[in-house]
Amino acid sequence: MAGIEPKPPQMRMRLLGLRAILDRRRSIGLFERLSSHGDVAELRGPTIRLWLISDPTLAREVLVDNGRYMSKGRGVRLMQILLGQGILTNEDPVLHKRNRRLINPAFAASAMRRYADVMVAAAGRADDRWSAGEIVEITDEMGRITLDIVSRTLLGDDTDRDAKVVIDSVQLALKRFGLGFIPGIERLLNTPLPPAVKLKSMITTMRDTVGRIVADHRADTVRRDDIVTALIEANVDGDTLSEEQVRDETLTLMLAGFETTANALAWTWWLLDRNPDAAAKLRSEIDRVLGDERATYDDIERLPYAMAVIAETMRLRPPAWIIEREVREPVMVGGYRAPAGTTLLMSPWIIQRDPRWWGSDAETYRPDRWINAEGKFDHAAPGAPRGAYFPFGGGTRICIGEQFAWSEAVLVLVTLARKWAPVTQPNQDIKMWAAVTLRPHPGIMMRLTPNPAPVSA
Repeated sequence: MAGIEPKPPQMRMRLLGLRAILDRRRSIGLFERLSSHGDVAELRGPTIRLWLISDPTLAREVLVDNGRYMSKGRGVRLMQILLGQGILTNEDPVLHKRNRRLINPAFAASAMRRYADVMVAAAGRADDRWSAGEIVEITDEMGRITLDIVSRTLLGDDTDRDAKVVIDSVQLALKRFGLGFIPGIERLLNTPLPPAVKLKSMITTMRDTVGRIVADHRADTVRRDDIVTALIEANVDGDTLSEEQVRDETLTLMLAGFETTANALAWTWWLLDRNPDAAAKLRSEIDRVLGDERATYDDIERLPYAMAVIAETMRLRPPAWIIEREVREPVMVGGYRAPAGTTLLMSPWIIQRDPRWWGSDAETYRPDRWINAEGKFDHAAPGAPRGAYFPFGGGTRICIGEQFAWSEAVLVLVTLARKWAPVTQPNQDIKMWAAVTLRPHPGIMMRLTPNPAPVSA
């Protein structure tokens, strides 16, 4: 009938669908089913309207071209409660742009060179404590390394006591991330119910701990060479960050610098164990490029296959598996008019595994796809359309710590892969916990095994 606007294919939200949103072991399956309805598909319930965008061009339109019509959305509410108004959660585009300008110098190349040395040293400490034949949960091991790195680069602390207090509290809260999709969650958290009281206590502990760290930095007569100091000293045309903003940005960077890279590295070890040819190529490159020398920041570009290994891991196991936006003003998406209030979801998990964009071997772990004809790492080498690979998001909200994460993942990997080839223990049912990040569930038990042939004599 003329005048009636087309609507996207719809999947009704039923009890099992609500359980899938709350139970993070089921979430990916729910959205995979929804994606089968079309490149724009709606999940509709009594108080919820979600559109899943599964086409890279449309996803890029949402994240980049139409970003001005979007806010972060409902799922970020719990994150705001935890992290305050850092650049991950801040909804004010002007304030976000201003704060991003102030934070950017903390990730300049000169700073990254210093951080790289810390990353390699942290991996070296893990190398020293690992014992051949020891069985470990590899995600926890990678988390221990990234916690060490976060403590030293962000807080300037050579213990990890303060960082561990904060990270432990954040992780416990994020296990309930699905609550962010429940209407009225903010009101629920202001009740005397035990879960709400516990969460508020954790938030107080986190903020008090980071607030004390920031105050100690300001009072310290000896300048520290870390990211908190860079945030305190940030000044662009007279603009600076307030004490509260430094605290919130520190909390945000702590979460981003710890959880995502730890998960990416854990999945990398698991995938390398399942793909011995890729593992052998990685060891060969390390031997050829580094020999017996410690890796440095400048070595990263000389290690294209190591970069390809990380890129391929993040394609198949994207740390941030789903990205959310909420429509502030009506906007067209794939021929459909999305009303204000519609939640738009773009899933790297779905788009980055789609054979239409990645070929018939889309679900195969093949790092070589990222190597171009000149033997260099190249984001364009796979031939996927623009927007088909976005593990760090896109547009003005792309992860500010992207280069930090790349450096951390590659340097930790090559430092440890020189000697170690962890082997997955048999009889494990390894699934995924799809909260803010994509974490192995319940974990990956691996035996610490020296390389089958030493990389260097």
